[in-house]
Amino acid sequence: MKTLTTPYLLRFALVAIVLTIVFRYFLSYGIESRMTGVIVLSAIGYGVGMFFAGWHFGKKDGEFLPIADVGFRFHLTTYIVHNVLSELWFVAGFNSRYEKISTIHAITACWGVFLLLHLVFYLWARKRSIDGLRKEDLFE
Repeated sequence: MKTLTTPYLLRFALVAIVLTIVFRYFLSYGIESRMTGVIVLSAIGYGVGMFFAGWHFGKKDGEFLPIADVGFRFHLTTYIVHNVLSELWFVAGFNSRYEKISTIHAITACWGVFLLLHLVFYLWARKRSIDGLRKEDLFE
């Protein structure tokens, strides 16, 4: 059986942890200081950083383990890392006094809907593959 956890996915998870902690710090700082620029720049920086990390490690991962996963494992990893760290951020009391945990829960729920849609797409792609491998990789 093929493994679903690869060295590249684990490296991506570590980068995601670091980027999420940096994002949460600057987001809370921006909210506490009421600095819209810091909030916007931290969100853009986080999005761009996560995109390029996913692109880099996803490309390497596709070469290492050529399965038809359409990035679902990376999306799921990002979802778990971001939401667990956001919850822990509040538990540790690092949040701004203007932040509410209900915002984190709403983001988790909305993002979960998109993750479920991605799961459906992933299952559809797997169904169209042979044992999880892309047909093009098998019959070259």
